[in-house]
Amino acid sequence: MARSADPTKAMAGLVECEVAALDVAGTVVAARRVGELRGWLDAFEASLTAQINTLYAAGSGAPAAEVHTRCQGVSAAEGRRKDRRSKVLGDAPSFADALATGAVGAEHADALANVTAKLDDVTKASFFDHEATLLADAKTTSPEDFQRGCRGLLTRIQHDQGIERAERQRRQTRLSRRIDAHGMHHVTAVYRPELGTAMFTAIDREVEALVAAGGDRSVDRQQLAAQALANLTLGGHQHIRPFEAEILVIVDRDTVAHDLHDGSVCEYGNGVQLPPETVRRLCCQGRITPILLGADGVPLNVGRDQRLANRAQRRALRAMYRTCAFAGCDVAFDRCEIHHLVPWELGGLTDLSNLLPTCSYHHHLVHEGDWSLHLTPDRLLTIRQPDGDLFATVPIQIAPTRRNDRVIHDVCRRGRERALALARS
Repeated sequence: MARSADPTKAMAGLVECEVAALDVAGTVVAARRVGELRGWLDAFEASLTAQINTLYAAGSGAPAAEVHTRCQGVSAAEGRRKDRRSKVLGDAPSFADALATGAVGAEHADALANVTAKLDDVTKASFFDHEATLLADAKTTSPEDFQRGCRGLLTRIQHDQGIERAERQRRQTRLSRRIDAHGMHHVTAVYRPELGTAMFTAIDREVEALVAAGGDRSVDRQQLAAQALANLTLGGHQHIRPFEAEILVIVDRDTVAHDLHDGSVCEYGNGVQLPPETVRRLCCQGRITPILLGADGVPLNVGRDQRLANRAQRRALRAMYRTCAFAGCDVAFDRCEIHHLVPWELGGLTDLSNLLPTCSYHHHLVHEGDWSLHLTPDRLLTIRQPDGDLFATVPIQIAPTRRNDRVIHDVCRRGRERALALARS
């Protein structure tokens, strides 16, 4: 581990410091010494974490995250954060050196860890090829701006890999079966994102139809999914299949019209990223229903006519939120309930400005726990505890682009027929 020139000197200066006697210049000097010492400690802790994990892999001790939780009195989440920080500093050793000298902070390392956590080895290697540039940026930007820059770099890398990845995923798509001694068919399949998303949307809808028909919501969903797949396959395009499987794609207008930019959003409804080229292909193949948030003619506001959010409103909210809107919650949007900020029973409207996605836990926290939520016109969310103290302010998750719009493309399989009909009219 690289060390600062003399961490003991910084420590001694702080020990000897009389805080109450410091003037402005003195507080600045002391704050710098705190930063130097904290950087050295963070870098030391990262090296210690790596050693603990090495010992655990060899059969001794416990995982580093558990050791930190037990020995330092931190939460399990903080223990895991320290573990991720250590691993990313192993991937980017120049950041470990800079951390030890106080040139960057632990939050810069955490930003790297957050951005690279779920990358495959090829993409991660391409990302860290830019280590020198990343370090230069980290030294001159806040952790928040640095993380945004990291995500922008990752977007550009994934765009470069997007076409190749799409073709590779197409080649990897396959289905196989074997029949056991009892005649049972065992099916194994791997589907590319586009096909898998469409297929499982159709299966999920058929499962819901089967549950509704049977009236028992406690049934085995996996068993129903198998029956649903059989129904859809055997039914073909007949009466048993009265709907088309949807592919929900969320993309901003600048990206689909031009190319990726720093503020691009280009993903399936379940959050899986896809290249703009795929979106353009889907637009050519499918029936396109563009929905601009707040545009005339789109039923985003229904007032008191109905209590529950309609389909267009849920799509509009999904274009703004990937997860529960509550601070720090990572429950996916598809598992959220739509909350009325002004309760329906108190005259609240079922309008987009009064709707917010919340997971079941936080929905109960607001209603039964007496927490309060306030949403500004630009969807800055203020969360207050039951005693009125401010808990957090949370901005919209998918911020508007320069053109201040979002486009949701609802792509269905009967697109060719629709395009031909439009061409004839």
